[in-house]
Amino acid sequence: MGTPLTWSSRLGPIGVQGVAWLLGAFIFFNPIPHTTAVKEILFYASLGAFLCLAAGRVVRPGLRSPFSWLFLLIVLWGLAGLGFALDRGNSLHDLFVHLIKLMVLYLLLVQFFPSRRHVEWLHAVVVLSVTLFCVGGLVYYYVILGHDLTERFGHSLRYSFYEMSANYMGYSTVFAASLALASALREQRRALRIGFGLCFLILVVATLLTQTRGAILALLLVIIVPLLSEKRWVLLGALILFCLGTLMATGKSDRFDARQFLHNERLGTSLMYLELVKDHPVTGIGFGMELLQQKEFLEPYYNRVPKENRDPAFRVSPHSLYLDVTVRLGVVGLVLYLAVIATALRLLVRTLRGATDGWLRGEALCLLAAFAAYLLQALFADASFGSPAVVFYLQLALITILYRLVPAPPSAIAHETPPR
Repeated sequence: MGTPLTWSSRLGPIGVQGVAWLLGAFIFFNPIPHTTAVKEILFYASLGAFLCLAAGRVVRPGLRSPFSWLFLLIVLWGLAGLGFALDRGNSLHDLFVHLIKLMVLYLLLVQFFPSRRHVEWLHAVVVLSVTLFCVGGLVYYYVILGHDLTERFGHSLRYSFYEMSANYMGYSTVFAASLALASALREQRRALRIGFGLCFLILVVATLLTQTRGAILALLLVIIVPLLSEKRWVLLGALILFCLGTLMATGKSDRFDARQFLHNERLGTSLMYLELVKDHPVTGIGFGMELLQQKEFLEPYYNRVPKENRDPAFRVSPHSLYLDVTVRLGVVGLVLYLAVIATALRLLVRTLRGATDGWLRGEALCLLAAFAAYLLQALFADASFGSPAVVFYLQLALITILYRLVPAPPSAIAHETPPR
């Protein structure tokens, strides 16, 4: 009669596919504001399903990755910092919610999206979700609420998207624009090529309307790199003219005037947080973020800044991922984060060198541009929580997956090198 089917052999494939769908749904809702409860349910449902599959020996937890030791060191340093934290309760909370949880998300993505087909599926999910958010947001903000085009998309004196304000939106829109452009350039089916092209244009317009300097510079980066690589000179010129025309239509092209950069209020804000770093250079103040939003706590550091450099509005929040990490985890934490970034760039370079087909090379180049664009934006805006942080760990997951898709050299196969 043969061996009867076990639970794992009957339901295992369905369970694995189910976890992938739950994770995909989580990524889909990432850029959409006011869906926190939905995202929490999807994340913990996918984690719970994974644990059930692991308990039933359907899957084996894959904890090994190029980032595993660095992630562990960051978590251990964050835990050690609780002894020096100025707000231990909030630091412990944020350490779990904004760090460990996202590292778990990275491990789940790498485990359940291991193939080319999975990468392309994630691309489509990201492009579709962010495009839908942009379409709905543009209509709501400029048509229903009646804002003028001169007002920054998602942020004005009268209204703000908060979770996806102008300062945070670019992380998602630029990343999705990079994926949409890469998909449009390589897609052979006309309908899909046109679809990705339309999504790309919508994402470009939404990014430009945020009037966020970092996002716009990052957008130009993800446009220029792949088009230069493929020598699409006409398309590159047309897109740059389109971007310039859209910026001029907003009436805020002067935001890129050199004087705007030299006398920007962000300078005073950065100097204020650097004063905080001086008092806690090695350990930081703890991983908690609440203190960085409290003017009462920051006032002594604000007063240390020379009067001519102070931000008159006394804005809070570091507005820089690198400064934010240094304030909360000290110089040691910053070095660990920079090591993660360096590892990601190293993997991308190795993937480009080892790629044996156009698809893998194109994906690696796309992610290199997208990751560099993210790092550029992170100079000017917070990125350690919420949607921007998810984008960061999603990019790390895609970089890892592509690196593992590089064929092993013959010498490695001959020596039976274990999988990376």
